[in-house]
Amino acid sequence: MPQIARCRLGAALLGTLLWALWPLPAAGAPTLQGRRLEPPASRLGRPEGEPPFVCAHLAFGGAFAQGRGQAGGGLSVIFRPPAAADFLDFLHDWNTGLVLQADRLGLPGGGRVLSVDLLLRRYFGERGDGRTSILPFAGAGPGASSAWPGRDGRAPGLKYWSLVLEGGQEWRFARGHLLMVKGQVRILGQDGTDWTTWAAQVGLGLPFPW
Repeated sequence: MPQIARCRLGAALLGTLLWALWPLPAAGAPTLQGRRLEPPASRLGRPEGEPPFVCAHLAFGGAFAQGRGQAGGGLSVIFRPPAAADFLDFLHDWNTGLVLQADRLGLPGGGRVLSVDLLLRRYFGERGDGRTSILPFAGAGPGASSAWPGRDGRAPGLKYWSLVLEGGQEWRFARGHLLMVKGQVRILGQDGTDWTTWAAQVGLGLPFPW
């Protein structure tokens, strides 16, 4: 039997077995209410319906291998834990948010690194007063990246996956806007070329919809 056919048969048998073993609700058993429908609020002290934040950021950084800093910027959509729980319920318990980020960082000689990233952002102990919520965080995730060395570069352009590591802090103000400061490292390399970059970012966000 060909290898592909054996794989398909095995997958079908496994699916049938899992379906057969999946427990069915007993007749008359009470219906369990979803955890996110219960009264308690999130660990951030925010309501479950908190909207995502659309954030624009400015950056300064560069490639470790090239040594000179350049300007950059981008946009991100920040789903803090109450909003991220609408996608993956366990993120609420982990006090973890989702961040979709589009990022551009310049390189010497007219080069640049472009990337679209999906990050998991873990928040730590909340501080602040009734007007301002202060939340430190650390995060990581993959990026779909495109690097180009510019006029002075000898390496060809690169389109590849990268790994993003971040750490910083968010301030959420009573008026609704969000201030973010973070440091970021993007690990990117292929075929002996090191495109790993560092960046410091400052961003301002507003809840969506406004």
